[in-house]
Amino acid sequence: MADARAIDAVVFDVGHVLIEWDPRHLYRRVFTNPDMTTDEARMAWFLAEVCSPAWNVEQDRGRSIADAEAEALSRHPDMGPAIRSYYGRFQMMIPGAIEGTVQVLKSLKGAGMPVHGLTNFGAETFPQTRRRFDFLNLFDTVVVSGEEGVIKPDPKIYEILIDRAGLNPSRTAFVDDSARNVEAAQGLGFHAYLFKGADGFRNWLKGLGAPV
Repeated sequence: MADARAIDAVVFDVGHVLIEWDPRHLYRRVFTNPDMTTDEARMAWFLAEVCSPAWNVEQDRGRSIADAEAEALSRHPDMGPAIRSYYGRFQMMIPGAIEGTVQVLKSLKGAGMPVHGLTNFGAETFPQTRRRFDFLNLFDTVVVSGEEGVIKPDPKIYEILIDRAGLNPSRTAFVDDSARNVEAAQGLGFHAYLFKGADGFRNWLKGLGAPV
């Protein structure tokens, strides 16, 4: 059993930890057949070749939506409406919150433990998402990759948060759904947890003495 005071703060990832996110929630509607079924093959092609994960991560790294759309349109000028839907209807990719983790966040905040955010997220889409989900305003500090021009797992973005929030990594818990991001946090001395569900995360925090 960990010391009751093993940690002094908790750092949360956002996507897939506090909120759900999947472009297919939107593109199942974009790529609809006349019989109202989804053209799964067309959708899969689009998300692999047009607005791909590699394309999207550049917005997390700081590229503007305008530049991202222009780049995709230069490759696939016939796909204009679908390309513009990615950010024009971005919130449709987020069906809701992961309520169990939100309750953990609220419990920590209510008990007076500092809570922070460290997220790979676009500078233009994070504010709209924060307006939609009030709990994202509970963070004492939040570092957004698109605003900083650097993404996890680059140690630089962790160091930005460490400096800005005044963290001691050895006294800080970190949660993320990416193994690479967790490994990077561990390399900097954080207590780090690979998120697979709110219950396991809560139990892990309890083991560190957190008030959850």
